[in-house]
Amino acid sequence: MRFLSCFLIAMCLTGCAAVVDQAPVEPSIHFSDNPALAGTPVVIRITDLEPNTLVTVVASRRSSWNSDRLQQSTSRWRSDESGTIDLSTDGPVEAEWKTADINGVFWAMRTVDGAPPEELQEDEVIFQMQDSTGDELLEDRLTVVASKQSLVETPLGDAFPGAFVLRPEGSESLPAIIILGGSEGGDRAARFSAPLWAARGYAAVGYPYYSPAWGDMPQAVPGLPRAFSEIPIDHLIDVRAALEARGDIQMDRIGLYGVSKGAEFVLAAASRIEGFAAVAAIVPSDVIWEGWGVGTEAGKNSSFSWQGEPLPFVPYQGMERAVGQVADDERVAMRVPHAEGRAANPDRVEPARIAVENIDEPVFLLGGGRDSVWDSGIMAANIAKTRADAGLETETLIFANATHGLSGPPQYPTRTASSQPKAASWPALQAFFERTLKTE
Repeated sequence: MRFLSCFLIAMCLTGCAAVVDQAPVEPSIHFSDNPALAGTPVVIRITDLEPNTLVTVVASRRSSWNSDRLQQSTSRWRSDESGTIDLSTDGPVEAEWKTADINGVFWAMRTVDGAPPEELQEDEVIFQMQDSTGDELLEDRLTVVASKQSLVETPLGDAFPGAFVLRPEGSESLPAIIILGGSEGGDRAARFSAPLWAARGYAAVGYPYYSPAWGDMPQAVPGLPRAFSEIPIDHLIDVRAALEARGDIQMDRIGLYGVSKGAEFVLAAASRIEGFAAVAAIVPSDVIWEGWGVGTEAGKNSSFSWQGEPLPFVPYQGMERAVGQVADDERVAMRVPHAEGRAANPDRVEPARIAVENIDEPVFLLGGGRDSVWDSGIMAANIAKTRADAGLETETLIFANATHGLSGPPQYPTRTASSQPKAASWPALQAFFERTLKTE
């Protein structure tokens, strides 16, 4: 009897184990870091699929430029023999990228029709996985935070409309990076970039310097110039003074970070103002260009001024063809009026050239050979040669196939041609500022 009882118990346990073994395992998604720090790669793995299963992954987030718009990427994957898909090391079956790319699901996001789900937060990314019939197998969310420590924002002062300082909480004196956006104007570029640098231990200074008001649209930052004309680059002297008055900035460790027209600005300023520790010029210009906007006249105004005097500039040639003032079949890329203006006015190029040989501090340059706004690749090369001839420290990255959108981390939407250049240049830029602003 005792033997029979033991036998029955053993059979029961064996049967129960068999039931457990046969219970279905639901697929799941794993993030290497959640919440993740913005600008830092995230490893994404899907596990517990059947081997050799074909699935579709849809990643969705609110646009960083317009939170009322939805951006998505769609990619197809096949699980390996263990039922696993690693989105960082596996190549997709079908996607905008062809080989393994840890950032692919992020940079390939494009604006789609329809509004974002109301419950979708601005710092969230939804990952949905569907089977071959379109049925949803799982959904999970990744939170991407600007910083994993508290950040404190304070205005720079009444003399600087829209300018602010964003820094980690505390009273420790920090190196600073002054951020200047491009021709889009307003403070969007500064608002996007400042948290990235503040989270990495800098006092990030957002410095909007121009805010257009097209037609009946109000200015995003009232009090700034409405036209991109004769913007005073010497105002950076006042910005430095305001930072010094704060008492929490390491004044010998202030860097400049400018993108596009902002790169033109920082190079022109640093060539005249002493005391900046490093200059990063992203998709830069090697000359000062013509200004534009309310109250300007074609060919008559410079983009920038110094101590009240307009700087010599290169005029555009036929800008109306690039800004929609002609029939669609006569439109040209923005780089055309830049290139043709330069070719048509050779005598004005040298007076307008930015004297980058006067910048004693290290300079970081990033340019693209397929830049459709202006030829930042060639102009970055010109700047690099001038500085090399003068024996000055310059770090130059020029990518032959890259476009104008080279600023910022590779985890944000960009064109395919610029995805790998951004993946290479973002850590290089971080290392540049670490070396020039933090290393003793």
